[in-house]
Amino acid sequence: MSTKRQEVVCVVEKAVESPQDFLNVIRKHESKTDSFDLQEFFQSLSKKQHEDLWKHLGELTKATIEKLAAAFSEEILQLDNTLLHILSGVVSFARCAIDQDTPVVPHSFTEAVQQLHDILLELSELDGYLQNTISLLCEKWWSKDVEGKNELMPNTLSYLVARTLSTGAKQVDVKRLWAVRQAFLLLDFDDPSAGIMKSMLLSCCVHPLYLRCDQGRKLISFMFGLHPGFVGDLHQSIKRVIPYCSRAHLKAYGEIYFRSWRFASGPYLKEIEDTCLQDLMYCAVHSSRHGSKSLFSALRLLLGQFQLQRNHKGVTEMFTRLYKPFLWRSLKVANAYVRANAAALLFDGFPLCESDVGKEEADELLQRQFDTMRDLLQDSGVVVRVTAILGVCKVLSTYWEMIPAIVIKTFLQELVENLAWDTASVDVRVAVMQGLCVVLENRMSHHLMKRILPLVQPRIHDTSEKVRLAFLDLLLVVKGLGTIKFWSICPVEHLLARMELDSVPVVKRIAALLVESFQPSQASNLKQLENCIALIEANPNAARRFYHLAVGHLSLDSIVHFILNLLEVVVDCAKQSGEETGGCGEGGASVPQANGGVDEGVVSEEAMDLEEDIETGQDDLSCWSGAAEGDHSVSQEELGMKLRNKTIITGLLETMVILWEGSRENLQQSKAKALRGSLVEAVGRSLPILFDRFKGEESARSALYLLSSHLPKKHITFLTKDALTSLSSPTKTPGGQDYGSLLVALISWGQRDQVVKIIGSMVAQGFAELKKGEEVGGGHVVAVKNGGRKRGGLGKRSKSKEQTGGGEEGSVQGPLALDMLSWVMAHPYCMGELKHAKQFWELSSTLKESMALITHWSDQATPPFLTKAFTCHMKMEMHRLADTEDRSSPQAIYDIMDWCVASLVPLLKESRMTPKAKRREGQGCPDHKGEVAYDVVERTMTLLGDMVMVGMTGAGVEMKIAAFCDVVMATAAGPALIPMAFGGLRPAAIVMKRTLAVLQGMSLGTEDTFGKVWSQVRPCLVAAVVMGVRLHSLSLSSQEVPVFAALVEGVVQATVGRLRENPEADVPSCLEDLPLFVTSVLGQTCKSKPSTDLFASHLCEYLSQHTLQPPDSFLTHQASLHILMAISKCGSGEELLRCVRPTVKMLQGLTADQRERWSGVVKPLYSLSDHVQEALMSV
Repeated sequence: MSTKRQEVVCVVEKAVESPQDFLNVIRKHESKTDSFDLQEFFQSLSKKQHEDLWKHLGELTKATIEKLAAAFSEEILQLDNTLLHILSGVVSFARCAIDQDTPVVPHSFTEAVQQLHDILLELSELDGYLQNTISLLCEKWWSKDVEGKNELMPNTLSYLVARTLSTGAKQVDVKRLWAVRQAFLLLDFDDPSAGIMKSMLLSCCVHPLYLRCDQGRKLISFMFGLHPGFVGDLHQSIKRVIPYCSRAHLKAYGEIYFRSWRFASGPYLKEIEDTCLQDLMYCAVHSSRHGSKSLFSALRLLLGQFQLQRNHKGVTEMFTRLYKPFLWRSLKVANAYVRANAAALLFDGFPLCESDVGKEEADELLQRQFDTMRDLLQDSGVVVRVTAILGVCKVLSTYWEMIPAIVIKTFLQELVENLAWDTASVDVRVAVMQGLCVVLENRMSHHLMKRILPLVQPRIHDTSEKVRLAFLDLLLVVKGLGTIKFWSICPVEHLLARMELDSVPVVKRIAALLVESFQPSQASNLKQLENCIALIEANPNAARRFYHLAVGHLSLDSIVHFILNLLEVVVDCAKQSGEETGGCGEGGASVPQANGGVDEGVVSEEAMDLEEDIETGQDDLSCWSGAAEGDHSVSQEELGMKLRNKTIITGLLETMVILWEGSRENLQQSKAKALRGSLVEAVGRSLPILFDRFKGEESARSALYLLSSHLPKKHITFLTKDALTSLSSPTKTPGGQDYGSLLVALISWGQRDQVVKIIGSMVAQGFAELKKGEEVGGGHVVAVKNGGRKRGGLGKRSKSKEQTGGGEEGSVQGPLALDMLSWVMAHPYCMGELKHAKQFWELSSTLKESMALITHWSDQATPPFLTKAFTCHMKMEMHRLADTEDRSSPQAIYDIMDWCVASLVPLLKESRMTPKAKRREGQGCPDHKGEVAYDVVERTMTLLGDMVMVGMTGAGVEMKIAAFCDVVMATAAGPALIPMAFGGLRPAAIVMKRTLAVLQGMSLGTEDTFGKVWSQVRPCLVAAVVMGVRLHSLSLSSQEVPVFAALVEGVVQATVGRLRENPEADVPSCLEDLPLFVTSVLGQTCKSKPSTDLFASHLCEYLSQHTLQPPDSFLTHQASLHILMAISKCGSGEELLRCVRPTVKMLQGLTADQRERWSGVVKPLYSLSDHVQEALMSV
């Protein structure tokens, strides 16, 4: 080793003259195959040798740096990499030397490293690796606390900060900066030279990398302690990005502010509290609440991080002290949103208290907060009441044990007796339900809430679905508690009533609430049967919906087991039925045992299990209000009597069908083969008995047909012929919609061709009887080329023929066949099978005859059969189009629209009001032709709209549909047909111009006439606006939304018309100051901030693209300014301000001659634009 040491020392001594030898030493050190190691080399050196070595290395470093400087001064394009390698070698020597346990650091060593530090920032464009190794050397020097460390930090800090801000920076870079954070205290932040460092640190505090990294967040907090004057700069930088931060970043900033405040003292603490925290609190009180990402929500989330640390000493006192100057005053201001913001902060900070006051002052402050909460619950502003409800409930849930009982009682009474019945706002009633859920989070509240909650039971029948959903969410929370029974709050009868009538979201919640009561997983067969019968008996329709949704809550095993249980019950009833119609035997049906045919001992055991369930508080039908207290089971005699009821038996069969249909996909899986086999075998074995028993009971047979549709062919051979006969014979076909079960069954059995043949035969018979009836009435219809008709002399038909359109048999078969066809086309499974059947699409050609018959029918009333046939024809063509790949030119749909325009639209023009309206007004005789034309056109437009909404059409087809709607809208019946024109969003945008023109014309007439039409148009307009906003929000580009483009053009032109009539019209201050038509349209278009901003962006685009010549351009821009003033309070000021720029640009682009010529208009327009800008900037 001594030999090698001498060699290395010699190489270093001659490194200036022979740099290659020096580089070879470095290569040996870096080589994995060579045994030479600089670490061992330095360990073997004496102090004197260290000094000599670093003396020569210092000279080498100085010489190399001078050569680099000379290369820069001479602007050498290609620098010799040897110089950089030499410096890299010196760094390697230095890092190995400083890594020693007790490093020897002579003065020459320090000078050499200082030289490297001085060129650190200049190496960024030459060698990033060398720059990083020099920085690592300086960082190591700092961590080793070696003499001279302070002189090595300025450039190192600048490099590390810049590195964390560069592209591709990693968390390890932030950790390196965190390790040398104390070096920042060496900087003089009052010196102008610190400006660059300050700027970089301000960039660090808003960089996502720092917010994601724990050391980064700590480092930002550390920055707040660098200099008192720097605190405000940091706060302003963070404050500017708060509106755009994610929730995670807002929480990070909250953590940063808290850590900064916690460790601050003296002037730093005062600066953080007064400059930062109080400013955030004040901004939160006065910030906007609009939108899901409002500024108030962001600031509240940030400040909420302090509330999570409220147990830390001084947090509550700090909030009380900083809120005092403005919070109590803000709770009394006129602006409801400011009051709501202040209220939210008050509830978040509750209880506000001061540590340096006596008990009386503390009690007074607490009472003041309670009084303020009570006043907020009674505030006139809806948003304030909603905030107060949620806040009070959160306070009650958190501090239930600490709040006086009288205060709790007062708050709860206000909630359930007044606010739960607030007719002014749905949101208030919803907030009450949500707030009560929060209160229930505290178990101490359950005893009192058990008596309070029944008072809100009527909310299950609230007119608003939102309230009903919130109430059911409350019941679901109660169900999970165990201390309160949900049926004690809302009786099951009310839940079943809502289940029968309400929407799917409500019904799903009710099903989730009741599934463990009516279908308990651990209950016996007998208990499940009792529950099912009780449910059917109470509300059959609710029972159907319940079991339809219960499939999602039950396992496949339990479903199959339950179906088999019900099947056994129904079969036993059928076997024991006597000759008495509708009975199940003179003595009633025998009740199946709890586990399907076991002895009575097992039944008694199940009854005992049931009683145990009741005692342990499990959900069961003891919740039923009609159940006798202490006697919750049903006797076998009572159960047998109930099974004699036809409705109950039919309900049991329907329940089996619903459960099987809901489990169809799961039963088709291979792992369910055994379950499916047992189910098919049991049902197939029972069907002959059941069909024989229920011969004359159509409802039961309908359910049996649906049940049999799940069986393979070998089990239903005896049914096929009877089912086909029933379908083809009107006298045997079930009434109402019961033919659906026959169709499903037959198609499932592979009889689709026979079904199509029967329907086609009945339709043809209907047309034949219709033509026969026309001839009998004195007229005749003769076929001509191209499907047209020639009609001879017409006589008067009898009333019966006029109504039925044919003989008695045909009058039954024809309409019934059309009903079947419509039903099939609306049933996905049946349509999917029938479209592959022979002769199915030939039905469309037969139905097309209805178009010619409608056109050439007599002046008497057109048979409903024809309009039904036309509707079926169009639906079939739509289905045919859906199955084709090329939808660019649907000729059949084009033919229908052309026929309507040629044959029916002229009939709409003959009357000033729709035929239906004319008949209602009683003016003259009914116009049968016009009424049929209106009916057919209405159906056509509705179906065309459906085509667009499901995406069956391309741009060319949509333009064709829009042109058709435009023609119809131009007729006298146009206003009444506006809702149909809005069937699809994109054609609605094209039709919008015609619609707005019609509305504008009507608005100039009587207000009542306009109001009647507007009531029909408004829902369509709202739907189009909502869809437009939604599509725009989902779009990745700022592309035009056609509906809004049409709306902008319509309202601008209407406002221009008003200004032409009255050039001196006052500038509107609200929507009501505009014309009736514009007020009505903008009132629905600019209801929300997103829709208003979208309207404003289209208005700006409209003004930029439509370059009109004076004076028309002046009127257009003046109208746009009037509109902006009217909607100034609906949108964001920044977006609305953009709409003023085209006007200013237009005015600035006028020539001197134009300004002089139109000075009477230009000067007022200048003043108006300035006025509008000032008004919008203040919003």
